[in-house]
Amino acid sequence: MEITRPTVVIDKEGSILLWYLPNAISQAYQQSEVWNSLGLLSIPLQRSLKSNGMGGWRNDGKNFCNDTNLKGTIDLSPAWFQQGHGLSNDVHHPEVSRLLKSKSQPKEVCKWLQCMAGLQAVLSGALHIMHPKISKAAKWQDEDMEAILPMWNSVYSSMSVMVNRASPAHKDTNGQKVWLDTLLTISNYLWLHFLVLELGIRLQYNPGTVIALVGSALIHQVDGIDGDWAFLAYYMRENVH
Repeated sequence: MEITRPTVVIDKEGSILLWYLPNAISQAYQQSEVWNSLGLLSIPLQRSLKSNGMGGWRNDGKNFCNDTNLKGTIDLSPAWFQQGHGLSNDVHHPEVSRLLKSKSQPKEVCKWLQCMAGLQAVLSGALHIMHPKISKAAKWQDEDMEAILPMWNSVYSSMSVMVNRASPAHKDTNGQKVWLDTLLTISNYLWLHFLVLELGIRLQYNPGTVIALVGSALIHQVDGIDGDWAFLAYYMRENVH
């Protein structure tokens, strides 16, 4: 079943599993303010590409469009645990993600984050309506966090930037069942679908569409297309909260 109008999907217990808001962000805004700013991320995006399946499917070069100069996937967060450190204790604390660490990375990534301030405020406001029971995380800061948190004006603790990448069928394992991830697609392309396989639905995924879904509960997929496109994915990590 193909869906093209604003839609909410609710399970038998009354919990909302998905919000579908087509064309929520105007074409003019997303092109001028969002897509054009992605050039600031060209170097880390290119460095993120892996071959021969290294790094998992999210960074596997075969899942990206060949005929484009800008492509890759990067993850950003003001606070998450480094790989293998898992849960907070007296030894390990959440840290700023690598690309935002002030001493080792170029300033372009932080500049891009500042360019996204208006968009992130809009998406956070939408989430407040769609998902009102949001609790605040405990506060623990190091030097890098103190620098990044003032410009991180999203209610989410993490985000991924995916440029010209297809996403095979998958679930996202970082959050809880009741948590909604927010996805935004941008740029200018003719046709694309967001598939929710368990529900048997195809959502028309026009540029500017916002989808909020329980990514840890629903298997979803986005196929590749010809042309330039990008997805911004905002999400929570359970071990941080």
